[in-house]
Amino acid sequence: MSKVFTITWLRSRRLLVSAVALLGLAALVFALQPASPASSAPDAASSRAQMMEEGWQANVVFEVHPTFIRYPEDRIRDHGVWFVGAGLAPEQEVEIRMVWGSVGLHNDITSVLDVGYDEDLGGLFANEHGAFVVAFERGFRGTGSDFVFYGEWEAVSFRLLDAITGEVLAVAPAVLCGPALEEPWCNVSSELVPIE
Repeated sequence: MSKVFTITWLRSRRLLVSAVALLGLAALVFALQPASPASSAPDAASSRAQMMEEGWQANVVFEVHPTFIRYPEDRIRDHGVWFVGAGLAPEQEVEIRMVWGSVGLHNDITSVLDVGYDEDLGGLFANEHGAFVVAFERGFRGTGSDFVFYGEWEAVSFRLLDAITGEVLAVAPAVLCGPALEEPWCNVSSELVPIE
């Protein structure tokens, strides 16, 4: 075998091995690619919008402040509790009901809410961000003339409902401490907070 022939044969062999290696590498890269093309993947803005939309449907938050309430012996004007909520649809109308007593009495307190209640529209509505804050002052008239709690010195719940469907969206607990201050939870109870 001549020297020129051997060099030519080795070069062609090297080219063949290199071509096979490149084809193998291309097949491996193709096999590791995702099943769907990148063009069908959602962009970051639509993913964020979808997450926000799913968030308001699934995560309604509803709180009462203070949660442990020291009930007044006598009426304290312009003091009460604050309700705050978020995660609602923008401008969604809601109601707040209180449930108390061993028989689970319901009392719709929406119409007697103070700051935050829309008297022109006649209801309680979330703002454009799906949030609201409203004050409740009229239920704390002192033990002699209270018309809401009827001496229930225990845990009660406030329910946030959709005003149209009546669906319960969220529940906020509250604990009432009676004026005798004998209940075990009274050591953490707070006075009614200023409303106006």
